[in-house]
Amino acid sequence: MKRIFTLLMGGLVLFSTACDSDKESGVTGSEWFLTPESTVNGTTVEVRCETKFGAGVLTGANSGFTYAAVTSAGVGSFESTATVTASGSTIAATLSNLQPETLYVVYAYADFGGARMQSTGTTFTTGTATELPEPDPDGPAFGTPSATNVTASGATLSCGFTFEAPTSEYTLRFEYRPASGGSYVEKPVTAGTGVKSVTLSGLTASTAYEFRLCAEWQGERYVSDMGRFTTSSSEGGLTAYSGWAELPIEKGDPDLYYAHHICPDFRVDGHLARNYTVCYSAEHHCPVWVAAPRHACYEVKGTNRTDAYGKDPDIRSDIQYNSDATGGGCNKGHMLGSAERLVTRAVNRQVFYYTNIAPQYSSSFNTGDGGWNILEDWIDTKVCADTTYLVIGTYFEKYTDRYGNTASPKKISFGGRNDVSCPTMFYIAALRTKSGRTGKSVMECSADELMCAVFVRCHNNNLMGVRVSSKDMISLAELEQLTGFHYFANVPNVPKTEYNPADWGL
Repeated sequence: MKRIFTLLMGGLVLFSTACDSDKESGVTGSEWFLTPESTVNGTTVEVRCETKFGAGVLTGANSGFTYAAVTSAGVGSFESTATVTASGSTIAATLSNLQPETLYVVYAYADFGGARMQSTGTTFTTGTATELPEPDPDGPAFGTPSATNVTASGATLSCGFTFEAPTSEYTLRFEYRPASGGSYVEKPVTAGTGVKSVTLSGLTASTAYEFRLCAEWQGERYVSDMGRFTTSSSEGGLTAYSGWAELPIEKGDPDLYYAHHICPDFRVDGHLARNYTVCYSAEHHCPVWVAAPRHACYEVKGTNRTDAYGKDPDIRSDIQYNSDATGGGCNKGHMLGSAERLVTRAVNRQVFYYTNIAPQYSSSFNTGDGGWNILEDWIDTKVCADTTYLVIGTYFEKYTDRYGNTASPKKISFGGRNDVSCPTMFYIAALRTKSGRTGKSVMECSADELMCAVFVRCHNNNLMGVRVSSKDMISLAELEQLTGFHYFANVPNVPKTEYNPADWGL
């Protein structure tokens, strides 16, 4: 057994090295997967893996599990699953016809654009072939359970069923519960052979569930295999990564382009940290929003400001600025600031991509005691130990603020182009815990533990020296109505309809 364990560890090291190599070349790996779980039933094993991908992302990817036997001769050839169920951010499969009483190693994977992202490995040991219960030829038979029409609060469960006994002699029901445990909720269905279905409602958003079809006959209980699904975020739609609290839902708008930038050489808890996500407009040649976590770990000074202005390699080149030239009375305004990403030179270079730069008036908005600089400096004081999540955005329609300032749409020459839209308003949507030191993810917090507000500033030259006040605040719900985006979509209890200026010291 010691020999087998040594060989297994060698295999695990080999695969871990491959993942790390992918990370260094810009391809993320095991950080997007939780450790796969397995349920052994003789020589058949149910495997599943929760991921940090947004709901639906795995549906369009080649995802599954790869596994191999580990014997005294070494790690055998890896095989991949033929049939995989992708539901929300979870993948699951059944491994059958395995060798009895054998140690196996298994990995979850997903292929994107020719690059493989892979989980860390886990092991299981099969039982004896005789452990599988002999099917009762006179008992009920079940198909494979499935979940469809999965939303934030509902799902439709289905499972094939065959039984020749009179329908008056048995009962049939679905049972479901959160995958984390607890009591099953029962949903009776009509007895009889055929595909059985039930529609669930009142589920919790962004939650993994498990379910099965059950029959009771002559004092015996018969159950199907376990099915699983994960509800989407409370807003519906998709974010690229379900584990990133700052992300809005991405619109399926052909004008909009998205890029998710991972820090090239800065790690948190052993994996490469995310830097920021940008939504960029081809029509306006300007960022629409930039979403990012703010935390002191990003600001530990490992470098100076790089001023490495250049095109974003992950966004169409022809819709970006052609140079770092200014114009229209504006200078280059960072959405996510340089000072907020000083941990390494490579990380700082990413915030100088043109997609993170918007034209901002240079005389009294993005300068010294300018209106935007005042807001940025004030937001810096609200960054907490728990992590603060920001969406910094632009607006391009006519806008009037509560001070009576108005800005109207116009095109300017900027960045070597003559067709850049000059924003009429800039905003910062901020989400954090009230105490700032809970040690909890905002996704695990109740609404009472969170505070969220939007701070807006009309883009003009009238806010020089104007301190931040409650006049600059609107609710997240108001911003969503204004822009059409749904913000902080991965946080189930974000308080969108209300805000308290006193929570923010105003």
